[in-house]
Amino acid sequence: MTLTLTNTLSRAKESLPAPGERPIQLYTCGPTVYNHVHIGNWRAFVFYDVLRRSLEWLGYEVRHVMNLTDVDDKTIRGSREAGQSLREFTDRYTQFFLEDLDELRILHPHAMPRATDAIDSMVALVKRLEAKGLAYQSDDGSYYFKISGFENYGQLAHLDVDTLRAGAGGRVAADEYEKDDVTDFALWKAWSEEDGDVFWETELGKGRPGWHLECSALAMEHLSESIDIHAGGIDLVFPHHENEIAQAEAATGKVFSKFWVHNEHLMVGGKKMSKSLKNFFTFRELQEVAGATGREVRYALLTGHYSKKLNLQVTYEGEGEERRPVLFDSIEAARSAIHRLDEFRRGLTIRGGGPVGDGARALVEGYQAAIRAAIADDLNVPAALGKLFELVTDVNKLPDFDEEFGRFVVSVLDDVDQVLGVLKPEADAGLTPEDQALFTAWGAAREAKDWAGADTIRAQLKEHGIQVQARKGESTWSRI
Repeated sequence: MTLTLTNTLSRAKESLPAPGERPIQLYTCGPTVYNHVHIGNWRAFVFYDVLRRSLEWLGYEVRHVMNLTDVDDKTIRGSREAGQSLREFTDRYTQFFLEDLDELRILHPHAMPRATDAIDSMVALVKRLEAKGLAYQSDDGSYYFKISGFENYGQLAHLDVDTLRAGAGGRVAADEYEKDDVTDFALWKAWSEEDGDVFWETELGKGRPGWHLECSALAMEHLSESIDIHAGGIDLVFPHHENEIAQAEAATGKVFSKFWVHNEHLMVGGKKMSKSLKNFFTFRELQEVAGATGREVRYALLTGHYSKKLNLQVTYEGEGEERRPVLFDSIEAARSAIHRLDEFRRGLTIRGGGPVGDGARALVEGYQAAIRAAIADDLNVPAALGKLFELVTDVNKLPDFDEEFGRFVVSVLDDVDQVLGVLKPEADAGLTPEDQALFTAWGAAREAKDWAGADTIRAQLKEHGIQVQARKGESTWSRI
């Protein structure tokens, strides 16, 4: 089964070639390691993870590379304010990022190169462009890309050609700029006092790379000059990805990436995240404020199609400076959904019935095929989740079945979870001695038909975050 994706370059859904001998070359834009990553960016990283997992699930071999931006305007400014070296400052936030990747069950890329480890590759790329007359040196020693010399500039963002030509005479040195700044952009920035001790002595002079240069150089160094898929957030289409294409294709004469795939923004409370609106959250803040687990945040970020805006619903109280979040509705919904899936999975192992007919197995296999088809159709995870809960409903309607069928359904869940990454419960830490004593007492009360006593103990366990269940003489527990 092949995978279709919405290609930003063509604005249409296109099918990848069938899995072959050569690995799919996937490049995704990584974090700028100057702060904790906010949840809008985590939507992108979860999306990249689902993309890679889906490719592998559908039979493709994948080589995944993601950069770490550890030198740009933000990291230099942050390191100077912190009184730390650039490496010391960015190492700290890199470690936070890697820890959060694991919490959110995101597979680590096969390679995660730092920008500062690729200075030679970036210098070489600028020299190639200069040799072709597409890079030039300004009076201050910086190097710029000559947009007017690359006729395909604007192909990804579908920018107006007349606007491009009108703006081609100017320059922009900042790493990030607005869409109306369609001007020659910095490839290599000559050293200035604001850079402090951050510089490299190279053939291009004393300075540092511009932000846009690193991804083109790293993708070509760690993958090839023409890759299969480049993914990122929608906010990177222009100028970052447009500039990547210009640098790479002007240097090589080859198509830089066949597919460009972008996830839409995450909204919070129906609005774009903003610190002034107090709807700007990092993953760690969700953990602290809402008690959210990585699994719950991941699930919440999976509930919308990657190409559509997703709203993280939050309930606030107070006004102005007193306004504060009191309930993360989307996290609560994710928590409830995960609890239902955990209970379903746990119940599959304790059903005490007999063999099922071929119809029951065919029912589950049909849902498995429907989920696979949804994923293959442009990573339609919301549709896949819908089919998953239909499976749960229909299996729960079946008469009690034997252990063999239960194991079969668990194997289907595990298969689907290769993409979703949310269905396997956390490793069970077991009950505390106090809770174990209550659980034992609850079972004894039920055996003695002391229903009132059993209900009292059940309520006590629930206060401790433990839910108990009895079926066919067997007692089980799970965390709420």
